[in-house]
Amino acid sequence: MRQINQALLGLWLTIITLVCSGVAPAASTTESLAFNDEEKAWIDTHKVVSLAFDGYFPPFSFLSDNGKLEGFAVDVLNEIEKRIGVTFNISPQYEWKTLYQAAQKKQIDVVATMVDREERSKWFNFTDPYIYKSLVVISQAENQDIKKKEDVSGKRIALVKNYQYVDHVLQEFPQVSPVYVDTMLDALNAVSVGEADAAISFLSAVHYYRNKYLLSNLKYAAVYDKNHSNESIAVRKDWPELVSIINKGLHSIPESQMQKLRAKWLPVDYMENLVQIDFTEAEKKWLSQNRLIRLGIDPEFAPFEYIENGVYQGMASDYVKLLSQRLNLKMKIVDGLSWKEVIDKVKQGEIDVLPAVGVTEKRKRYLNYTKAYLSFHRVIVSRDDAPFIASLGDLYGQTVAVQINTSHHGFLIENTDINPVLYDTLQESLLAVSGGTVDAFVGNVASATYWIRKLNLTNLKISAPASTEVQTLHFAVRNDLPELASILQKGLNTIGPRKRKAISEKWLSIEYEPEVDYSLLWKVVAVFSGLVVSFLIWNILLNRKVRLRTSQLHYTANYDQLTDLPNRFLILDRLKQLILDARRNHRKVALFSIDIDDFKKINDGLGHKIGDAVLKECSTRLKGMLRENDTLGRLGGDQFLVIQTNFADASDSAHLAEKLLDSLNQNFKKASQEISIRASIGIALFPDDGTTAETLLTLADTATHHAKEEKQGHFAFYTEGLLQKVSRRLELEKQLRGALERNELQVYYQPKVDAKTNGIVSFEALIRWFNPEMGTVSPVEFIPIAEKASLIQEIGFFVITEAFEKLTQWQRKYSDELSMAINLSPVQFRSGEIVSALESLFLQYELNSRSVEFEITEGLLLSNYCNVEEELKKLESLGVTLTMDDFGTGYSSLSYLRQYKFDSLKIDREFIMDLEARESARKLVSATIAMAHELGMTVVAEGVETEEQKSILVASKCNFLQGWLFSKPLPAAEIDSLLEKESFK
Repeated sequence: MRQINQALLGLWLTIITLVCSGVAPAASTTESLAFNDEEKAWIDTHKVVSLAFDGYFPPFSFLSDNGKLEGFAVDVLNEIEKRIGVTFNISPQYEWKTLYQAAQKKQIDVVATMVDREERSKWFNFTDPYIYKSLVVISQAENQDIKKKEDVSGKRIALVKNYQYVDHVLQEFPQVSPVYVDTMLDALNAVSVGEADAAISFLSAVHYYRNKYLLSNLKYAAVYDKNHSNESIAVRKDWPELVSIINKGLHSIPESQMQKLRAKWLPVDYMENLVQIDFTEAEKKWLSQNRLIRLGIDPEFAPFEYIENGVYQGMASDYVKLLSQRLNLKMKIVDGLSWKEVIDKVKQGEIDVLPAVGVTEKRKRYLNYTKAYLSFHRVIVSRDDAPFIASLGDLYGQTVAVQINTSHHGFLIENTDINPVLYDTLQESLLAVSGGTVDAFVGNVASATYWIRKLNLTNLKISAPASTEVQTLHFAVRNDLPELASILQKGLNTIGPRKRKAISEKWLSIEYEPEVDYSLLWKVVAVFSGLVVSFLIWNILLNRKVRLRTSQLHYTANYDQLTDLPNRFLILDRLKQLILDARRNHRKVALFSIDIDDFKKINDGLGHKIGDAVLKECSTRLKGMLRENDTLGRLGGDQFLVIQTNFADASDSAHLAEKLLDSLNQNFKKASQEISIRASIGIALFPDDGTTAETLLTLADTATHHAKEEKQGHFAFYTEGLLQKVSRRLELEKQLRGALERNELQVYYQPKVDAKTNGIVSFEALIRWFNPEMGTVSPVEFIPIAEKASLIQEIGFFVITEAFEKLTQWQRKYSDELSMAINLSPVQFRSGEIVSALESLFLQYELNSRSVEFEITEGLLLSNYCNVEEELKKLESLGVTLTMDDFGTGYSSLSYLRQYKFDSLKIDREFIMDLEARESARKLVSATIAMAHELGMTVVAEGVETEEQKSILVASKCNFLQGWLFSKPLPAAEIDSLLEKESFK
């Protein structure tokens, strides 16, 4: 039985770890980057900005011994760069004075670390702070004279010349004898050799120097200022959009990732223990008069709090210890009370604080609460042989146990019609279920699992969640002590995420080792050796039984017993893991909440047996509609969840929702009856709608209800804005089908000119769509839709045919030297029909294939199409010109130039727009042109809009130019007018 007991612990340990964790104080969560139109426009025109780091500011930014730029700020700015679509060009100026002056003159656009001061607002805008510097007092390790900052008065204090905090120290403590030094390292050395009693400087930098130069005889004696002159990112004053863009990038970095970066570069352990709490005068007065705090605890609320061998233990006990130290309070437990007696005592004013208590409306009458600091799930516990339970709804008519005066008791009273059977302790409640006195118990999963193990109640199981909400625990204070509630909250705010995580892992990672006494075995062997074989056989059978029982328990804990699908706990665990993976890889996750409409009518009219059969058939049908990497689970009752991954955008989710609804809308044949059902689906997306599993589930449920209200048998996205976006995409696809027949698609042509003569030599064929209902639709919007809807081949063939026809006319009328450039979609390319179609068209229009140019983008080369090289060779065999389009915007352009043979190279407009303003852009474009010429390619520059850009490109020997400086894209009739003005030889 102890082995079974151990298996039960191991089984539920994973679940407890997921559902019980420290709730950090208000912290920013990672959100999607929602740039407004002004910010998007700014990014489009400013792809590269200059960035400067202070190279002598360890550990935030500094030059290592080998000259490499390193530090916390360097890593943070690298993360921001990945997220905002702007490239940072690192300035070679690392001296603060030099780079600061350059930034004032706008020679540097962004400075990675700068304190936001009023006098600097003339030149800079600032992001939110992201580096929080603490001033500390450093003394020799054996020095006992300095324990708080006031102790520096009258001491010799090493201070770095010209550091901005020096004047403040001398003003606050005029009795200080300053020992001025040139650098922070000099200050530490002065303390180390006894030339100064202490030094005052920044913790992170001091820690860096202490470790680097092995100053082991020093210690951090006191906190001088916990948050002194915090650092922000400074941006030139005339670029307010960039401040907002960088701020959004900064806040999009997950807190978990920021914690890793802090742990990599900063002394986080020391920082978390440097506590400086700003109390109000009223709070200070209260603390001076009330140091003894009487605690009321639940002695059997493991693993949150409990008494064992007379010692207060559990997660809450660790928080109590930390608060006692940091608030300088003496927290004393009022011993010998049951939980019911604790509640009575706090009402009578004989107990001051409850360390781990849930919120109920009844308790709010006499208690004030801190913010939540622990969380858990509320569950239903029943016997192994109990009928199937999916939710609280299945408990009506049954007897339900609950511990009196708990939040679970309040929850049942306030939210259900269940009249629970009350027990004084959690153990009594569980024993009542195990013994058959009651049918079920409602409580939190961590405590229930702990006591099931402790009491060896092997016939109990966790049947289902009792609610969808995560329950929370708080410190609660008598409502006649408002100052104490505020004081405790400020104390809790000083406990950082790492410490909270350590506390959770400490109490939720319990090792349970069964004690085995082998002495009796040896006695039996010695006296009755013949029984050994029988004993071993029995042991093998017992182990098999234990393994089978463990497997059964594991299955019961993680899978729905009716449908064999992952249950709520398992599917939410998978959702959390998929969200983590999506966050790392910048992908989306969609959560579908599927409700069978009016399912209760089936249960009531046809019976639960038929209802269960329908649910099983629903699960089979839904599973058949999903890909291998999608996940299906049953939340309970008539609700299913689907997790969709590896998709492009919300329209893919819409298509899947339609397939799922279609599968369920077909009649069910059960017990010689045809049953017709409808389902409603709500969809929430990560990261668009939410960034946690619980949030997505809530939002998907909300969307489901919205879908039901609108019309049963339909789906809805959570946000109205996203719904509009998806609706537009679906409407675009609908309108795009038949657009050719309605003559809504037209081909426009943009001229290319010879860089030397300005004469028109070629055109690029560009598709345009004019829809009477939706107006002018950008190709950027409808081309991807056409590709996904298998319309691109038809549209692409239309463009090629139109372009060939016009080129034939213009060659005959004006010059046979004119040529035409046409873009090829990866979908067209992969069809395998493009080459044979082109051969027919060349014959039909009697065109020289050398006058046709196909522009190939990296999207095609990156498409994982295995026959890319073979198809390119077939195109080349036709004699057409092949151009690498949008050169430089991808990751592997140079490797493709080496791997495939191109005749021409087209420089993307990104690089052209910066030619006038940035020397680096001019050098890059010039080098690109030279390289292309060395490889035997001609070069086209697109996006040329000014005479100065043209002059630079001509000087760099670019062959052809294209852009609005010469002409915007025009319909064929207007191209004729242009060509009439040209003088062709």
